[in-house]
Amino acid sequence: MSAAGVVLLGAPGAGSSSVGAALVRSTGGVLLDVVDDAARALGTTPELALVAVPEERYRDALVGVALTAIGRAAADGAVVALGSGCLGDRRVQDALRHAVAAGVNLIHLTATPRRLATRNGLDAPRSVALGNVHQAFAQMLREREEECARVGAVVVDTTDTTPAQAAAAVLRLVGLDPATGGAIG
Repeated sequence: MSAAGVVLLGAPGAGSSSVGAALVRSTGGVLLDVVDDAARALGTTPELALVAVPEERYRDALVGVALTAIGRAAADGAVVALGSGCLGDRRVQDALRHAVAAGVNLIHLTATPRRLATRNGLDAPRSVALGNVHQAFAQMLREREEECARVGAVVVDTTDTTPAQAAAAVLRLVGLDPATGGAIG
């Protein structure tokens, strides 16, 4: 990856983890997946983290891991799959501002709400006892997209791309050749 690194932001299903993995396959860099690392620090899996521990404890772990990962993006050129779950935290916002000042590339991955719902498994029939899951998801998406937009990241739409295609778009945006992972020119 570039000397300054990349931080991938985006709502659940936008591709931070999968595009991050594709980026490091192309460049040989290091991927720091904040959600995976926070869950591991809590002794659980990403799928169960929000139900395995109290939400406040999970959010604290997420922020702590995010701050460390953002620092590594600036210092080591790591690729960080940040997602969007901790973007509302002032410390994370400050760390992102400092990272950008150090040359870190912020990339906001996005997709249509319908594609994000499908990627999150919300296209299956479900009990009416759960309430309006789609409405709650749409509200969360609006909030997360606003948080991503506030940090000023460059946008890459992943709606109709594979992770490898999105990674190639990211590499072009940061001035690297998608074929080699090296500098263009």
